[in-house]
Amino acid sequence: MDIDTYYTDHWKHIEEERIARYERMFEWRDGQAALLAPAAIEAGHRVLDFGSGPGFMALAIADMVGESGRVHGVDINARFVADATERADGRAHVSFHHVTDGRIPLPDGAVDRVLCKNVLEYVPDVDATLAELRRVLAPGGRIHIMDSDWGFVVVEPWGKENVDRYFAAAAVAFREPHIGRKAQGLLAKQGFHDIEVRIQAFADTQGRSLPVIRNMRSYIGAALDAGGDTGLSGEQADALLAEAEGAVEEGRFLFSLPQFLVTGTKS
Repeated sequence: MDIDTYYTDHWKHIEEERIARYERMFEWRDGQAALLAPAAIEAGHRVLDFGSGPGFMALAIADMVGESGRVHGVDINARFVADATERADGRAHVSFHHVTDGRIPLPDGAVDRVLCKNVLEYVPDVDATLAELRRVLAPGGRIHIMDSDWGFVVVEPWGKENVDRYFAAAAVAFREPHIGRKAQGLLAKQGFHDIEVRIQAFADTQGRSLPVIRNMRSYIGAALDAGGDTGLSGEQADALLAEAEGAVEEGRFLFSLPQFLVTGTKS
């Protein structure tokens, strides 16, 4: 795996341990419906889930649009697509597609809604990606971005300095770690209008977010293996991870990563 393109490649090739973590992280929960609310998805809508992963969100959207609607999930990971296709067995109005060249296998104006959750921070060219998403969106259709901004992440009991060091050391995994704050301007650049920005924050005190921190440790390891200057040794990263895990048991853990919800309309 080329460390210079690791930010995308680590989604194409996912080891089994990380697949298992994603299964837990991406499983649909009813509370996540609030993330989709600004997209105003209705029965009969044709929807693209760009970066559909294991398919849980696309299947939830399929319930929203009903059999009169249509859901297309696309992802760069073949295992995700295969697993999602298996989960969708018997549901004719949802399908999943493996993409390898940045081109979405849909004609112009094919969907009423485009959803993009925690994907744009990893793409090689965000402007080209948004242009392609705009292409498949029908006039009057809405794009809805849900993404992080790693400049706002909180992990206690680490403190800000250690949080900054840890996530900076893992930065090899991101093309644009601050995509949340930039999404509004990027949509405006592509000609979208009526752009709305919301921020949804949450506080995890139970350790549900530990898989995120463990994933970051694997990214730090990849950077160290490539000889990168991460500013954090493997031993230091392990100590911070152990501290976070111990804090869960002691009732001292807090994780927060606000999600930017940015919605725009195509003319």
